[in-house]
Amino acid sequence: MTVKQSGALGVPDSRTRSIWLTQLSLAVSVVVLIVAILVIDPVLFARPTVATGILIIVIATISSLAAPRRWLRSKAVIAIPFVDAVAIGLMSYDSDLRFGAFWIFPVMWVAMRFSPIALAGMLALIAAMLLASALTSGTGESPLRIVLTLLSLGFLGITAHITMRAAKAYRTLMRRQARRLQATLDRSSRQERRVSDLLNGLDTAVARVTPSGRIVTTNDAYVRLYGLDPHDAAQPARSIEYDAEGGIPLPVDQRPVARAARGETLDDLRVWLYTVDGSWRALSITTKREGDQGDEASRTLLFVHDVTEVVLAERERRRLAAIASHELKHPLTAVLGYAELALEADDLPPRTRDQLESIHRASERMLEMTTTLLTEPGQRRPASRPRHRLDLRDIVRESVESFAAAAAAKDIAFAVEADEPLPIVGDAFRLRQVVDNLVSNAVKYTPRGGHVWMSAGREDADAVVAITDTGIGIGAEHLADIFTPYFRTDEAVTSAPGTGLGLGISREIVLEHDGGLTVDSERGAGTTVTLRLPYAAASTERQAMA
Repeated sequence: MTVKQSGALGVPDSRTRSIWLTQLSLAVSVVVLIVAILVIDPVLFARPTVATGILIIVIATISSLAAPRRWLRSKAVIAIPFVDAVAIGLMSYDSDLRFGAFWIFPVMWVAMRFSPIALAGMLALIAAMLLASALTSGTGESPLRIVLTLLSLGFLGITAHITMRAAKAYRTLMRRQARRLQATLDRSSRQERRVSDLLNGLDTAVARVTPSGRIVTTNDAYVRLYGLDPHDAAQPARSIEYDAEGGIPLPVDQRPVARAARGETLDDLRVWLYTVDGSWRALSITTKREGDQGDEASRTLLFVHDVTEVVLAERERRRLAAIASHELKHPLTAVLGYAELALEADDLPPRTRDQLESIHRASERMLEMTTTLLTEPGQRRPASRPRHRLDLRDIVRESVESFAAAAAAKDIAFAVEADEPLPIVGDAFRLRQVVDNLVSNAVKYTPRGGHVWMSAGREDADAVVAITDTGIGIGAEHLADIFTPYFRTDEAVTSAPGTGLGLGISREIVLEHDGGLTVDSERGAGTTVTLRLPYAAASTERQAMA
């Protein structure tokens, strides 16, 4: 089918190209011969046999180029090399020049393209022309020379025929192998698509982690939960893992991905995730080690279950248990009191005393159980979080550590200058959310090979963190809208995924800390984001702790 389509479109197939190349090679050789004859011995053209042979070869070449493709693909094309052999025989007739060397071309052509019978016919034709020349011309061809010529041409033809058959067999084998490999590849691709569709249909977040800590496969649930770039899972997650709700961010080496990369077995590990939309999610994480696959190092599957509803339901159950135990405590205390008063009477019948003592003991046990329920851990955390004195440099350094790998992956030069202590009073995990969002934006919107600079220092009564990048920048007409929820410029939408919520949430957190967040930017030239928080003098700290 492919050959027919190629011929119909005017594109020659391999067989046609081979015929053209073989015939053109002979024609070019003859042209070079003509030039040599004109220079060395022009009188040779006076011989009709030489001129006739050259003319026949020229006509055969033009015919092969102009002939219909279907004729060239048929067996009738064998006429061309036989005509060439006759033409070479005419050129060799009654001549001291060894034009017979040109017989190599038709012999090789027949040997490579046709059967051994055709090759034998070609050698027989050449033998007949050599004998005719020896008997009728004056050159006196010796029998030994005739035999040597035929043997040489025969060995060349047989070698070419065997080589071509081997090449055809090898090509056939390679085509079969290619078809098998393609079929295997197609099956693997279909299986991979089925597995991908299956994983994406799960509510459970799944990730595949290499021993180096690189995430190579994720499903849609994992991408959504961790706020990953759906086109590049190697970028750092925008959702941060904590040891508890409102607790402390997990160190990089203690995060589930890092532990899975080290080969640790995790079974229902509970962590809290602070997502990009500002909500807390309780996670249950389990790992499963994959077996070694040849040269590929074993990898670990990370299964992340969102158990927030379960945790909240358990928390509500405990709250209701606490309320119930509290409400039961008062009537039980009254029962115990009246039972004790009744037992103080001296004229109680033995049976009545036994009954009152049973009531007293049962009430004591019930009171003990309700007291245990009341003091059971797992109560809800207070709505307002306390603030503490902290060094803003520590938050900056921890954030830089989290995004250093992402910057290195894009060949972004990451420079940090934070030498002096920056004491402030605030909520550490909320401020970490702000700095992470600003650093993430700088890395995300800076092209490969760019620069990101961070500086942290004191300016008058403020602790100031400035983040400057050489990213895509923001036009002046959009600077007033960047804190609006869900707002993103066209350049940002085409450069990287996002929700448009990060800057607005960050500014709200900063304002809660009596600080400020400003953005200076120019389209195509980069952006500078400046975070200002009150510097914590001794009096400020005492007021915050009061």
